[in-house]
Amino acid sequence: MDPLAQLQDIQLPEKIHNYPFALGWWIIAVIGIALVIFIIFKIINYKKARQVQQQAITQISSNSSMDIADCVAVLKWAALQYFPRERIANLYGDKLQDFLLDTLPESTHEKFKTLSNDSLKTMYQKDLSESDNISFQQASAYWLKHALPPKSNRVANQTLTESKL
Repeated sequence: MDPLAQLQDIQLPEKIHNYPFALGWWIIAVIGIALVIFIIFKIINYKKARQVQQQAITQISSNSSMDIADCVAVLKWAALQYFPRERIANLYGDKLQDFLLDTLPESTHEKFKTLSNDSLKTMYQKDLSESDNISFQQASAYWLKHALPPKSNRVANQTLTESKL
């Protein structure tokens, strides 16, 4: 007998049906999409939280002839965006400097103190030098970079409760 005669024609497999992917792939896709959306919202919130900070830093850095009173106005405006109005609006002199120090991280207190000197106490004196204005301008930019936005709501709430006492 002829061995080739016993061979049968090639049989094609059944057509592959268009069923959806396995459930595991759908779960991975949903988790991936949710993760991307979560990251996008976090980035948007991060930028919104730092928008006022960036505006204030730009305003202080772009104008080299700002005096201490102008810097204080910018600092108060920026602080009002993050802290309660009752706590910020009436601060001046030592109380303003204490507030600025309280909102800074502990590790940055000394540098801020050296940059600001006693500028807040002497800001209304006539004989302020240009170096006093420049050093307070640097101190203001330093505070804006390190204190805003507050790292936690604890600082904002603490300043609110202190103002009620």
